[in-house]
Amino acid sequence: MKRKTTVGIVVGAFVLAAVGGVVVWSLSSRAPSAEEAADTYLRALSDGDAEAVRSLLEIEPENFAQIESAFSSADAYLGDYTFEVFEDSSVRAEVDFDGEPAVVGFGLSEGADGFRVTSDYLATLEATTTLGDSVTIGSTIFSTSEAAHLLPALYTVGAAPAELFSGDAAVVVTNENPVRVAVEASLSAEGIALIASQLDDYARACAEPGATVPENCGLRVPWAADLAALSAITFRIDQLPVLAVADDLASFAATDGIIVATAIGTTRDGASASFTYRADDWALRGVIELTNGRMALRVI
Repeated sequence: MKRKTTVGIVVGAFVLAAVGGVVVWSLSSRAPSAEEAADTYLRALSDGDAEAVRSLLEIEPENFAQIESAFSSADAYLGDYTFEVFEDSSVRAEVDFDGEPAVVGFGLSEGADGFRVTSDYLATLEATTTLGDSVTIGSTIFSTSEAAHLLPALYTVGAAPAELFSGDAAVVVTNENPVRVAVEASLSAEGIALIASQLDDYARACAEPGATVPENCGLRVPWAADLAALSAITFRIDQLPVLAVADDLASFAATDGIIVATAIGTTRDGASASFTYRADDWALRGVIELTNGRMALRVI
């Protein structure tokens, strides 16, 4: 009898565990309520977890990679929050961004697997800058010609390209209303040094030996006054031109360079000869183009 009782207890315990397992499985697989889905989404925003946000969306935007990149560079994510879900499944959340109160709203839609975030969850940022046509959030570039759509967060918006410009503005971006920010930009000292370095490289490339005088290099070598035909020309840079950029960043001029050219060829009487010319006013001038977050110098 004792042995049978023991077996019965074991079997009973097994059955109870199996039933318990079914109960747990059933509870864990239940689709979350609208309140739970809203809380999960807000918690993902609070954690700065773009992947968690992505998993909750009914439809992923085509530019979500750009949205995610900017979100990962945010200065602060929402802190404390309270929210209310209305009968139409819209959500209004009172939130806090680094001590600054704000409102975040979004819509929910119920499907076979529960509620998903559907509409009006992205914030709209309208940015302008005093230089160029683009701004940056972290390493992500946005054109100022159209509004940027972002996940709610505290962002620093800077002028683009960030390697050349200084000037930025911090702004809380939520979807309660479109957010506008104006960035006062200026060419930084590091930017001037970078431009000067690249222009120096351009000048050195102009001074490479060749069979003709290079174009768009500010070089006028009067070899035709002494030679009937030019076979080769070499250069020696004694001083590189010094860069100056216009205040409106529309043009540049690098002046006061010193370069020596040696022209080798044939004289009018058929003899081989070489002549040396020196220019104490070598200059490179051109325009600056700022498009799509990039700067290009065009020598003219």
